[in-house]
Amino acid sequence: MTTAPTSAPVTVRGVARAVRWAPAPLWEPGRRARFVAYLGGSMIAWTAVGLGLAALLAQVLPLLG
Repeated sequence: MTTAPTSAPVTVRGVARAVRWAPAPLWEPGRRARFVAYLGGSMIAWTAVGLGLAALLAQVLPLLG
């Protein structure tokens, strides 16, 4: 029987320290613009999907009751 290698336990303090001292990402202007466009487009798309599903549900619920 073999034992799995163990690593140091992960603590909240260790995670907070790693996040606090992690360097900020460097954005190239083109990549940043693409990311902002992707983020905005995905928010608009998911909003449209949600509104469409709500409208569909509003049409179906009266048929069930």
